[in-house]
Amino acid sequence: MTTTLETKACEACATAKRRCGKEMPHCLRCRRRGSKCSYPPAKPTCFVLCRDDRSPVEHNIFPFSTLQSSAYSPGLQTREVDSSRLSLGLDLPGQSSDLSNNRPYSIWFTSPETWQIDHLLQIEYNPFTIIGLKRLLIKIHRWLTEWAEKGSNPFIHSQLYRTRFPPSVQDAYTTLSCYLHKTASNEQTIFQILEDRAKHLVVEYSTPSADILEDNVNSTSITLDSLEHIARVQALLIYQVLCLYNGDIRLRYIAESHIPVLNLWMQQMVEHASHAVCSSGSITSPAHEQTAAGYHPSNILHCENLWHSWILSESIRRTWLIASGIQGAYLVMQQHRTIPCQGGMVITTRQGVWEAQSARAWEKLCSEVNIGLMQVAETDKLFSEAAPEDVDDFTMLILQATFGEERLERWGIQVQD
Repeated sequence: MTTTLETKACEACATAKRRCGKEMPHCLRCRRRGSKCSYPPAKPTCFVLCRDDRSPVEHNIFPFSTLQSSAYSPGLQTREVDSSRLSLGLDLPGQSSDLSNNRPYSIWFTSPETWQIDHLLQIEYNPFTIIGLKRLLIKIHRWLTEWAEKGSNPFIHSQLYRTRFPPSVQDAYTTLSCYLHKTASNEQTIFQILEDRAKHLVVEYSTPSADILEDNVNSTSITLDSLEHIARVQALLIYQVLCLYNGDIRLRYIAESHIPVLNLWMQQMVEHASHAVCSSGSITSPAHEQTAAGYHPSNILHCENLWHSWILSESIRRTWLIASGIQGAYLVMQQHRTIPCQGGMVITTRQGVWEAQSARAWEKLCSEVNIGLMQVAETDKLFSEAAPEDVDDFTMLILQATFGEERLERWGIQVQD
């Protein structure tokens, strides 16, 4: 029989003159934007397709969507899951959710769209106030204290450095611990340690001078993997938080000179992660795959590796957002004016996903509920499609920074000092 094989872009993408993925029944762009997606009638061709040649593609489609228009499934109800398959919440045509097959199993959180930095945030938010910015900075400082005392916080996962703890972030952890316990009598000693560690970190990674950074984005004298990239960014981020805001003039002066350095490292971190996925299909390094303690090649190993790949991917994006926010907030307070937004990235917003204590617990949650993977610019949907208790602490900070305290209070969140 004669069939229709030629598929045009959907009407919404065609009107917006944007590239359409042509996914069925609705394209990815429309699902993410919550737009109505419909396709024009396909042009018939003279190609004849025999009935026996049809491929049952429908059986290889993820049944649930995390990049759809709705932040969470209606009513947040739990869905019944086929135990023989792992549904990771993304309806990608032709992608099997079986972890034991040869397809890239991390596609839903390492696809090209998840590494895009949205520099054109089309959102309306309440104007920044100095008091509001200070509240956000206090919360981030509390998160650093939480990491020093408990080993994790909303942007540094407890499992991130489980198998390998790079020296750069080890030094930052030690320095942070000293700083948090400083006294009036040893304060200058702590400040000297902080200054030396920050300078040593920058020199160690052979960062070029600030005035040539923009002309040499890819410059680096050493080869780093994704874990080492995020380690040096988190290390310098910690030093920046401590030096920019503690009131010491010398430390502030040094930290100001490191603002373009951190911006460069952030860019390189995201670019490396994106390229690593494209070249090898996985963001985790071979060293990590070999040191997953105590696991043998099996479904358990696949699940464990998938979890750690998600942890690294999500940590990179959360770290990028915190670092850009920390330095942006400082420039706003310093210059007493708004500055261009550095953009937004995709984050996981569902409460409990970041906090999962094991690969199996994480896998179970991802297969049963919509985990709310979305761009920062789309998080306003949470106000109407989710309850405050369904959103994790990191997303709550993003909402507060993006839409203001008044909007959170109307949602039922009491902003604390």
